[in-house]
Amino acid sequence: MQLPLYFFGDTHFKSSQSNQEKAKVKKFSDFLNSITTKTTTGSLFIMGDFFDYYFEYANQQRSEFDEIFSKIAKMKDEGFEIYFIAGNHDYWIGDYFKKYTNKTFLDDTTIAHKNTSIYVTHGDGILSWDTSYRLLKKVLRSNIFITTYSLLPKSIANKIAEKISYERKDSHQIDQNKLSRIHDELEGFAKEKIAKGHNYVIMGHYHHSYHKKLNGGELILLGECNENDYNYAIFDGDKLEIKNF
Repeated sequence: MQLPLYFFGDTHFKSSQSNQEKAKVKKFSDFLNSITTKTTTGSLFIMGDFFDYYFEYANQQRSEFDEIFSKIAKMKDEGFEIYFIAGNHDYWIGDYFKKYTNKTFLDDTTIAHKNTSIYVTHGDGILSWDTSYRLLKKVLRSNIFITTYSLLPKSIANKIAEKISYERKDSHQIDQNKLSRIHDELEGFAKEKIAKGHNYVIMGHYHHSYHKKLNGGELILLGECNENDYNYAIFDGDKLEIKNF
């Protein structure tokens, strides 16, 4: 991967043309422009939940998100590399999505550079009380589900997805007690990865920023990227830093 590496995610782009979505697209464009004005090479690593809902049908020729795709295509054409790790909202990618990237990952992955190892995960399904979700995740990612779901008319599939997304819209608004429990569990997860030789464990999913040094390594939790703020990280080959745009 080309350096520097820019990590960001949880943009949750929707297909609507609301003023909020237009503002989110503009912020995304401004963020990309801020990168290209600093360097002519590098890599974008999209940490999942790029879209609030994305399901790709066989032989897809266009997308309601083509405006978004055109912006990362421009970055790729200019020499930047594009990487994507699937989130819980946009696992169902296909060839149409992949053509805009250099490589996609459906599961956790590792980036190695010289003596530095970065463990990358979207972050869903890690918590001990996520048992039912981990089971649901296996079902939703199974070939049987994907094949069956693809038989639904797109209009009906979109309505189902919108309903689920609406019902989960407050799921990241949690009290301090639960937040502490989440951090304890994520720190435990990170310690296991650090003990195996990783220097950094980076993830998104939880929609807030959190940074903790642990046993000679670091846990980096990136917040969401929306129309007001982009919480992201940069790896320059020596260190991984959290920044805001």
